[in-house]
Amino acid sequence: MAIGPARMLHLTFSNRFEFLLEGLLERLAQERPDPFVAQQVIVPSMAIERRVTLALADREGICANVEFAFLAQWLWRQIGRIVKVEKDSPFAPEVLAWRVYAALGDPGFAGSHARLAAYLGSADPVMRLDLARRIAQLLEHYITYRPRFLAAWSANRRAPIDGLDAIAAEDERWQAALWRRVSQEIGAANEHPSVTFFRQIATLEEPALRAAGLPGAVHVFCLPSLPRLYLDMLRQLSRVTRIDLHVLNPCEEYWFEVVDRKRLGYLAAKGRAEHHE
Repeated sequence: MAIGPARMLHLTFSNRFEFLLEGLLERLAQERPDPFVAQQVIVPSMAIERRVTLALADREGICANVEFAFLAQWLWRQIGRIVKVEKDSPFAPEVLAWRVYAALGDPGFAGSHARLAAYLGSADPVMRLDLARRIAQLLEHYITYRPRFLAAWSANRRAPIDGLDAIAAEDERWQAALWRRVSQEIGAANEHPSVTFFRQIATLEEPALRAAGLPGAVHVFCLPSLPRLYLDMLRQLSRVTRIDLHVLNPCEEYWFEVVDRKRLGYLAAKGRAEHHE
């Protein structure tokens, strides 16, 4: 089924991986794209990529001209078709960790934040690198799930968080300062490229989007979760790209109309509780 106003965003549910895989293989067989254009499949892991590769080889005799990718990296490439960005995302944790590592080793930065300085004062380089990796992963989570935090920090404001105690407030201050530092170094001091992407793509008509080289179709296969940011980006891309979401739903029942106990009691009193339990 299609979702909302998106023109080519299609969703397929199944509680069986085998059924989703068969649907994916059928769709890939029906596409018959240009032989010089690879079919696009987004997978959650190398294990799933291997499983799809073997299934395609069994069905077609060979698995060829299929490009597998992880969602974050694939979306970054599409951002690059609309906004000028580096080839590989500098916000990827394995890349960002080294900028964070350098910042943590700067006495001028770490020394101005007491809790951070207290930890780093007794940390060797291995411990500092481990912390840098954890912080880089956290910043990626902020980019994906808490973009309002980063927008506030970039504007030298507090993040919209209620009820912070003194320790949490201190941690927020050094994280905000670190974000401003690394984003300035990367060249994204004002906003993350995803924000620029949304603003730019909203102004472009379909002919301009097609001329940008966006792919004709992509299959998002069996991802365990899909952050709101990524879903919004897929919805925008679906203006010119057919996007098939193959979603594994572990429940064999229809559960989209399930309600909480209070609501169920209200519906039962009205005689309208059928299929909502």
